[in-house]
Amino acid sequence: MRRPQFEELSEEQQLNFGNGIGPFWLPEKIRDFVTKSASWFFKSASWRHHDFGYAVGGDRWDRARCDWKFYAAMMKDAFCQKYVLITLWPALFLATAFYVAVRLGGQMGSFEYRKCYASLQEIIDTYT
Repeated sequence: MRRPQFEELSEEQQLNFGNGIGPFWLPEKIRDFVTKSASWFFKSASWRHHDFGYAVGGDRWDRARCDWKFYAAMMKDAFCQKYVLITLWPALFLATAFYVAVRLGGQMGSFEYRKCYASLQEIIDTYT
């Protein structure tokens, strides 16, 4: 089965996908605060993309790829800051902290481990 892509969702579905930065068990107010704070540093590093990858699922290598792509996007954003001399170090620290958090915490119920990928329709029906 072909792996569904985030870009296959409609623009509205993309904008509403995922729960922000943080695991499902973290209180919504805390997730919202972390997500809004991270938005100061990471403009295009999409946690929605990352959440989509976790919903598609797969094996441990699929999860590692999702996490690495998330980290790479955050690092790219860190180096593209408007005030790079002021914001670079905090952005690098946060990117690394988020990466470590998803590597450690993502295996505890967030990633959909499965033998074959979820279909796009399954994802839409379950997560949107």
